[in-house]
Amino acid sequence: MPDDTKKYTGIVTGREHLDRILVGATAAQSQSTSAVVEYETHCALIGTALTALFEAATCHRECNKGPHVFEAVCARAYNLGASAYLLAMSGFYDEAANLIRSIGEISNLVSLSAADPVLFQDWLTSDAETRKKKFSPYKIRMALEKSDGVQIADEDWYSRFCEGYTHITPHTKPGMHNAAGRGNAGGIFQLAGLGLALEELVTVLVWLAMMVCKFFKFDDLFDDLVHGFEGASAENPTVAERT
Repeated sequence: MPDDTKKYTGIVTGREHLDRILVGATAAQSQSTSAVVEYETHCALIGTALTALFEAATCHRECNKGPHVFEAVCARAYNLGASAYLLAMSGFYDEAANLIRSIGEISNLVSLSAADPVLFQDWLTSDAETRKKKFSPYKIRMALEKSDGVQIADEDWYSRFCEGYTHITPHTKPGMHNAAGRGNAGGIFQLAGLGLALEELVTVLVWLAMMVCKFFKFDDLFDDLVHGFEGASAENPTVAERT
């Protein structure tokens, strides 16, 4: 009986495989830390935006009492943003983009609260079935369009993220950002992927954080975000195009 085990040598299994994932992430993070100097303004903005979301989520400055629905929304957005950053720094750029898509959905919902307060009140009291029918990402975008609200995640942006990073298609090439190929399994440092993730994260996260700052009256953080965002847009036209 032929011995086929040799062809599988080099790929570890069980707990050791999990340990290798951590080793790979650490290696990617080391390379990312050196490369991220090109995106210092972006990282500063991401950090400030996360600070605003964290302060709102934890009632750090003042508690507004009530059911803390908005605070919970901020906490979810904070966790998504922090996780997206960690994934991007670890070489998992598609997975970071998938979380960024969720931040875009949250941003549109928060934008709806200002554009159509009556409809937003319906969301606050809605059950699961109503949310599926009336408050899907598409329905929220349509409501923002109808009320002349700001779509942080518009149709083109949302479709690009769904096709490129969330849904599987016959053309899916996971983790492929630097060169042609079939894709990558695992976190691998790629400068193009890191840049993409940070640029997309900074855009949706800063817009969301600015709305949060206005609501919670974080004037100092709002000013920091506005000035920083202007600087990032000047450094990288891609950011300006997304606004």
